[in-house]
Amino acid sequence: METIPTVAERRAESWREELRQGMKAKERTAIHRVEMNELDPDYRSHNNEEVNQGLTEEQALREAQRCLDCVTPTCMEGCPVSIQIPSFIKNIERGNFLEAARVLKETSALPAVCGRVCPQEKQCESRCVHVKMKKAPVAIGYLERFAADYERESGQIAVPECAPSKGIKIAVVGSGPAGLSFAGDMAKRGYDVTVFEALHEIGGVLKYGIPEFRLPNRIVEVEIDGLRKMGVQFITNCIVGKTISYDDLHADGFRGIFVASGA
Repeated sequence: METIPTVAERRAESWREELRQGMKAKERTAIHRVEMNELDPDYRSHNNEEVNQGLTEEQALREAQRCLDCVTPTCMEGCPVSIQIPSFIKNIERGNFLEAARVLKETSALPAVCGRVCPQEKQCESRCVHVKMKKAPVAIGYLERFAADYERESGQIAVPECAPSKGIKIAVVGSGPAGLSFAGDMAKRGYDVTVFEALHEIGGVLKYGIPEFRLPNRIVEVEIDGLRKMGVQFITNCIVGKTISYDDLHADGFRGIFVASGA
């Protein structure tokens, strides 16, 4: 597992300093928040295609300029998975979109999903310094989605580095967002992870609870494929507690069990 530089270490890098000096804070705060393009209402009323169309490169670059690269990034306080938000946004600002996606994957197993369905307005964006200035927060969620989508569409999908195997088996019960995120975190740390799903498809609420026009299944599948490449195993049509018991899991050598079966 790679050692992740601290927020301060990354902020001190020369290219970040050049970005800060290249545009004054007053200029950055004067930029209006981007509005994401959407399918035409008349068109989308007859299909199930994704409504939100994402940002163009030009829109993403402009929105990234709004980030003030704060010494103390309060936006991170609102992120459940502690994404280094200024680091990925500043990589977008300098045009290094693939590096932005890599930074996201350091702590998030599902950036393309989270960029679409996480309640950023209640989490990271609610802590943005722009809010204290009575301005619209930086569109962190839009930018997260942009970086993840750019990586996928480029075909240059990076697989996070994982620590050498510890030879310790971990079972995850349920393949919703909590189970998948935990599986990714444990795989990075060198654990042998197997996810058990009661239904016939992996994804839980991401597949069965969120409509395609909000979160396309193909997006979820790409995230799941990334976990497979990290060594995570998946078993479907298996109800833990019925098909197999918890005692069976222990007998099969699983040293830890994470229950993420949903509400």
